[in-house]
Amino acid sequence: MPYEPDSSNSLHAFDFAKKTKPVMAIKRLQDKLQEFGTPVKLEVGEELFFSDDKETAFIFILSEGCASLCHFNTNLHTGTTFAPTIVGLIDGYSLYYDVENRPRHYIYAETRCTGYKVPLEKFVELCDTYNLWHDVARILAQRLMTMSAMEEELVGLNAYGSIRAVLIELWLYPEDIRSQLNIAAFIQKRTNLSRSRIMAVLSALKEGGYITIKTGKLVDLNKLPKAF
Repeated sequence: MPYEPDSSNSLHAFDFAKKTKPVMAIKRLQDKLQEFGTPVKLEVGEELFFSDDKETAFIFILSEGCASLCHFNTNLHTGTTFAPTIVGLIDGYSLYYDVENRPRHYIYAETRCTGYKVPLEKFVELCDTYNLWHDVARILAQRLMTMSAMEEELVGLNAYGSIRAVLIELWLYPEDIRSQLNIAAFIQKRTNLSRSRIMAVLSALKEGGYITIKTGKLVDLNKLPKAF
């Protein structure tokens, strides 16, 4: 029987993020900023690094596609984002105000992505001109709440628990996005587990009839066991 989210088996942080995405705030920013941006296209696996220099710094409008946000120093995955959205607000803020020892991030294209780079100085100018800071605050507040929900769910999980959480999240993605993602690589970026450990768990879940994988893509998922 196909998996259906329930109170005991769904990744609530991802459900929360979908339901509370501030679409109107994102659209308002997109409408005001896009004409001042430089078009960007990323193929699967390509990376876009946020600048460490104010002169070349930018905010990124993701118009199409799905991307991961990763730490610059550790490559640790911090979240998955879907178009339309605005990315780079934290990097831009910390650079604009000269925050010392600030964390840096980059974008990893999970699917083909298109968007626009808006210069940081122009972004600040436009936000002042069109009173967009309330929209920026809504976007950041929603992301903080999502991060809090995710941390609450993932703290204390063992290897299988981490893999299980990622599988459930992946299954909740739109099919056109999920069908483009290699399941083992997707899990590895989010858990930092060895590929051999991930493949062993996936193989056991396949044998148990809990998941179906074709050409490395997740095509079916049943209610997963809580323990492995």
